[in-house]
Amino acid sequence: MQFRALIADDQINNLDMIISKIKKEITDIDIKKVGNKSQILSNLEKINVLILSTTFNDCDSFELIKSINSDDLNIIFLTNNAKEDEEVDKACEIGVSDFISKPININKIISKLKHYSSIHKTKLELEKEKKISNTILNTTQNPIFAISENKVVFANKMFLELLKCKDIDNINDSFEDINDLFKSECKIDDQDMHDIFLTNKVIFGDEFNSNWLHNIINDTKQQINVTNEDGMELTYEPTSTLLDDEATRIIYLKDITKEIRHQNEMTNLLFTDSLTNLPNRTRLIDDLQDVDLAIKSLTIIDINSFKEINDFYGHRTGDTVIIGISELISTQISNHKNITFYKLPSDTYCLTNSEDDEKSFTLIIKKIIEVIEKKVFNVNHHEIDTRVTAGISFSTKNNKLITADLALQAAKKNNDDYLVFYDELDNINEYKNNMVWTKKLKNALANDKIIVYYQPLINNKTLKVDKYECLVRMIDDDKVISPFFFLDISKKSNQYAKITKVVIEKSFKQFSTLPFEFSVNVSYEDIEDPDFLTFIKEQLKKYNLSSKVVFEILEDENIKNYDILMHFINEVKALGCKVAIDDFGSGYSNFEHLLKMNVDYLKIDASLIKNIAIDENSYKVTKTIIEFANSLNLKTIAEFVENKEIFDIVKELGTDYSQGYYFSAPISMPNIYKASR
Repeated sequence: MQFRALIADDQINNLDMIISKIKKEITDIDIKKVGNKSQILSNLEKINVLILSTTFNDCDSFELIKSINSDDLNIIFLTNNAKEDEEVDKACEIGVSDFISKPININKIISKLKHYSSIHKTKLELEKEKKISNTILNTTQNPIFAISENKVVFANKMFLELLKCKDIDNINDSFEDINDLFKSECKIDDQDMHDIFLTNKVIFGDEFNSNWLHNIINDTKQQINVTNEDGMELTYEPTSTLLDDEATRIIYLKDITKEIRHQNEMTNLLFTDSLTNLPNRTRLIDDLQDVDLAIKSLTIIDINSFKEINDFYGHRTGDTVIIGISELISTQISNHKNITFYKLPSDTYCLTNSEDDEKSFTLIIKKIIEVIEKKVFNVNHHEIDTRVTAGISFSTKNNKLITADLALQAAKKNNDDYLVFYDELDNINEYKNNMVWTKKLKNALANDKIIVYYQPLINNKTLKVDKYECLVRMIDDDKVISPFFFLDISKKSNQYAKITKVVIEKSFKQFSTLPFEFSVNVSYEDIEDPDFLTFIKEQLKKYNLSSKVVFEILEDENIKNYDILMHFINEVKALGCKVAIDDFGSGYSNFEHLLKMNVDYLKIDASLIKNIAIDENSYKVTKTIIEFANSLNLKTIAEFVENKEIFDIVKELGTDYSQGYYFSAPISMPNIYKASR
C-alpha cells in the first residue's frame, strides 16, 4: 500500500513547488494539496499523514481534528510560530504534538514525512508477517494455541474446532482456569462436553498429575483423547515452547492417532486367538510375567486325538469343535472371576488361577473334563464325541507353563484324565544341572573358551551380505556349545555380564578391519550396570568403529526402569552407533515406549517368521509390524528365514533384511559372503 499525504493550506504561495521537491526526495509518496474541509474529509480513509494550517479557509483546524478521532492518522500542524504557547496548548489538548513553523523549511517537512513513511512500511511488514503466520498456523492439520497469564491468547482454526469454540473469547469465557481446558466434564456455551479428556499416559512411571500445563513444563508425557463428530477417537500429544518474553507459551498438539491405531491393531493381533477371540499364548506369557496378576496355578487342557478329527471330518469341522469346547469351558468358569481362559495353538487351552485354593481349582478342572466328555457335537450331520486331558501346575516358581505341560504329557502317557505337577518332582535334577553348567562356564571364562560365531544378514534387495550378528558360543571338550545350554545358568551364577563383555571385545576386534556393519546382543541386566556404558566407550575408542556397531536390545519383562534403557540408547546413538529391538512381536514389546525410543531396526521374532507360511495369524502380525515400522521409518529384519517359501513371503511383505539357515548357519569367521538364492 502506497504512502499518502495531504497538505491543507491557503496561504503558502509556493505549495506546488514544495510538493514537487517532496516527490523527488520521497519517490514512493503520493502527496497532494486540498483546498477545503470537505476534500480533507473525503480523503481521510486513504491517507497516512495530514499537514494543515491551524487556520484554513475559515475552518477551525482544531475542531476538525477533534471530529476526526483516528488513531492511524498522523497530524502535523503548520503554525505561524510553533513556539506560541496558545497554539501549542490547543494542539496538545487534542493529542497533536508535531508542528512546523512558517515559513516552511522544506528539509524539515521532508524529514518528518520520511519518518512517518518508515513507520508505515514497518507496520505493513508486521501486518504481512502476521497474515502469513496466521495463514500457516490456520492451515496446519495440528491444533496450536498460546497461553499467557492463565488465558488463551491465540488459537488456530484446528484448535477452535477441537474445542468447538467460535473464538478465543469463547474459550476464555468457558474456563475459569487454564487447567480446566482438557477435562471430561467441561462446558462450552452451557453444553456438556464429555469427549475431550486427558489420559494417564505418563511414560516414565511418575504419578499422573491432572495439571496438564505442569506436566508439559516438566516434560511429563501425556495424551489428549478427542472423539470427533464422526465418532472417531483422535489422540494428541502436547508439547510446548516458551517465547522470549517468558510469559507466553505456544502449545502444539501432535496428532499421534495413526501410531496409536497401529499399536492397538498390533496388540489385538499379537494377543488374541483369531479363531476363538480368546487371549492367546503370547498374552499368557505376558501375564505370567506380570507381578500384579500373581498367577498361583495353571492348567493346560488338550483335546485327545484331535488330529484324527481334522483328518477324517476336515479342518472346518475341527474348528467348529474347538470353538464348541471353548464355549463349554467359558460356561463352566463364568462365575469364577479369579480364573482367566486362554486359547493356545492347535487344540490346546489354558486356564490360570489367581487364588491359592488348589482344591477348588482342581475340582473345576475335573468338572470341565466331565462336561466335555458328555458333550456330543453335531456338525454337518456328524456326531462327534471328544475327550480331553489336563496337566495342572501348582509350582511356586516361574515355570508354571512348562511344568503344566510336563504334567499333561505324563497324564497322556498314563492314560489319566489329569495330573498335577508339584515342585518336588524336579528340584534335584534342576540343582544338579545348574551346578554342572556353572562349573563349565567358570572354566570357559578362565581359559578363553567363550567364542563368537557370526550369522550373515542378507539385504533383500541386493541379495548380498550387509551385516552380521555376533552370537556367543562356548567350547567344552572340543565341542561348540549353543547358548541354549548355558546362558540362563550364567545369569543365575552372576557370570552373564562377563560373557557379554567378552563377546563385545572379540566382535569389535574382528570387525575393526572388515567392511561390514555388525550387531551384538545386550540385555537390560547389562545396561543396568553403571560401568557397562563406560566399558563400551572404551572399546569404541580403542577400535574406532562406532558407525559399524548395532546394539540389539531384547525388550522383555525384566525391564524395570525405561529411563535407564532410553538413557543408554541416547548415549550410544550420540557416539554414532545404531540400536535394534530384538525379538519384536514376541509379546513383551511395549509399543508406547517404542514410539519414544530412538532405534534404527526392528528384528521380527522368529516364532512369527517360522510360521508365516502356515499360520494366518503369524502372517497378519508380521505384516502389521512391517507397516508399523515403515510409519516410524525403521528398518525391519526377519529372523529364522529357513527356506525359500518363508523368504519369498517376508521379501514380498517388505522386510529390509533376512537372517536364517536358508542363507547361512552361524559361522566361525565372517567372510565376503554372497547369497546364491
